[in-house]
Amino acid sequence: MDINPTSLASINTMVSLAYNTQFGAAESIYRVFTDEQSSTSAFSIYPRLDMIPGMREWIGERVEHSLSTETFQINNKTWENTITIRRENIEDDQYGFLKTAAADLAQTAGRLPDLLIASLMNNGHSTIGIDGQNFFDTAHPNFTISGAATTQSNYQAGSGNPSWYLLDCSNVYKPFIWQKRRPFVLTPKVSLTDESVFNRSEFKWGTDGRGNAGYGLWQLAFRSDAPLTLANLNAARTLMAQWRRPDGAPMGINPTHLVTPVALTPLAKAYCESEFDPLGTAGLTPNTFRGMAKFVENRWIY
Repeated sequence: MDINPTSLASINTMVSLAYNTQFGAAESIYRVFTDEQSSTSAFSIYPRLDMIPGMREWIGERVEHSLSTETFQINNKTWENTITIRRENIEDDQYGFLKTAAADLAQTAGRLPDLLIASLMNNGHSTIGIDGQNFFDTAHPNFTISGAATTQSNYQAGSGNPSWYLLDCSNVYKPFIWQKRRPFVLTPKVSLTDESVFNRSEFKWGTDGRGNAGYGLWQLAFRSDAPLTLANLNAARTLMAQWRRPDGAPMGINPTHLVTPVALTPLAKAYCESEFDPLGTAGLTPNTFRGMAKFVENRWIY
């Protein structure tokens, strides 16, 4: 191939089309249990909304509840991925793999939120949150029906491999946050006057963007490192229903999704859909968890 602006523009069009097509089609599951928020600075601040009491009868003056009393922030990070190809490869018409490589760049960028959210899930039992406890912990602050301070668990200890999660994704707020600062785009460096071409005889395409993942409301998530059994599932649902606001009003937590790694998918699917407990005696024990939640296979967690 003769290397000239026209031929390079044609190759760049092929690469850009492959990238944009795959990025738009990139499969992701994080949106099921993640609140997507736009960010306009180096970080974004979020109020701790679980501290807001429920509705009250309007008697006398309004009772105001500040959203800035307790806050947490998520710092944005910049992410990149870059591919290169030698000028000689293009001259010798050995560049067909660029289309696949560009699609892989897009797929990798599109999956970043999944990977970051999965990391939060995998490490939530050892990561300190805004209340001074781990996101998955046995002693989060909670309230009794009369509004007295108490503690509550959203974590069940066990062997730790594999873990499973119950998540309530029915609320305005979600258990996790994906914060978008700048979308991922593809930038070419294919001009004959570009520094990389002039000094190293290399053409480049790179994608980059800004954003980060963070924890939302811990009350909406439960992690178990114990075996996935009917008893443990029902016990977790019961615990999640006991979260209350400072005035004692129930938060109304009701898990909607059972999220598991690949190894637990068959069992999780059975508990969500089968009539009988898959681990029950002679296969005839009624499955009381059936229909309580949808199962989600998350290949990024363990």
